Amino acid sequence: MRPLILIGSADSDYFLLLEHILEADGFDTVFGKSVEEIVHLGAECDPFAILLDAWSGSFSAASACVQLKKDPRTARISTIALIRPEAQSQYVDLLKAGIDESFIRPIAPSRLLEYLRTRARRRGHFFKAMKSDTSLFYAGIVMNLETHRVNRNGLDIHLGPIEFKLLQHLMRNCGQVCGRGDLIANAWPRNIHVEPRTVNVHIGRLRKALSSNGSPDLIRTVRSIGYALEDNVLAENFADSNGTST
Repeated sequence: MRPLILIGSADSDYFLLLEHILEADGFDTVFGKSVEEIVHLGAECDPFAILLDAWSGSFSAASACVQLKKDPRTARISTIALIRPEAQSQYVDLLKAGIDESFIRPIAPSRLLEYLRTRARRRGHFFKAMKSDTSLFYAGIVMNLETHRVNRNGLDIHLGPIEFKLLQHLMRNCGQVCGRGDLIANAWPRNIHVEPRTVNVHIGRLRKALSSNGSPDLIRTVRSIGYALEDNVLAENFADSNGTST
């Protein structure tokens, strides 16, 4: 079951932007335009987190937070505020209301996603690539198979044809190790001889392109075997829990 994010905002267009970013990354969303709606939906829908847009003066994020924290049904739900730059009084009001975290708008989607996904995993949620007839989605990456366009966290990623096919195969098999021979078979024409080291070069280009906006590297190298597309934060948290956080 995908974790549900309740979004409170007076700005419908901004909700649609957040909806696109969050749902492409494996979350579901529900929208409330008033404090009363947010309080009602918080109790009825049992969301994983509540995102309060404090940018609009017609929506009081602090009032919503106060009511959510007073209600035993919603008191433990994580509340996150998106606030105006230099809005010191607003920030203080939100702290007094019991807000769990605040981000200043405009916020890089990767920061918000990293915060939500890390906490979702601590609650046992795991993210797999979603598929449709024309697109693949994983960890903020949206790959349109018809237009051959790729974006990550809302920003366009420019890939060459080989890198596009490599990413497509990795996304179709996310979390699984793909051998170099398998990658060659899926990314290069069959009548061309390709050395394994050539795969390394193109994977390096793919890594660079996907991380060009500062997003974390999702491609794991498996020595002597190949590569896997997976969330590094998940791998680190798993290792921490077996061997021995944002």
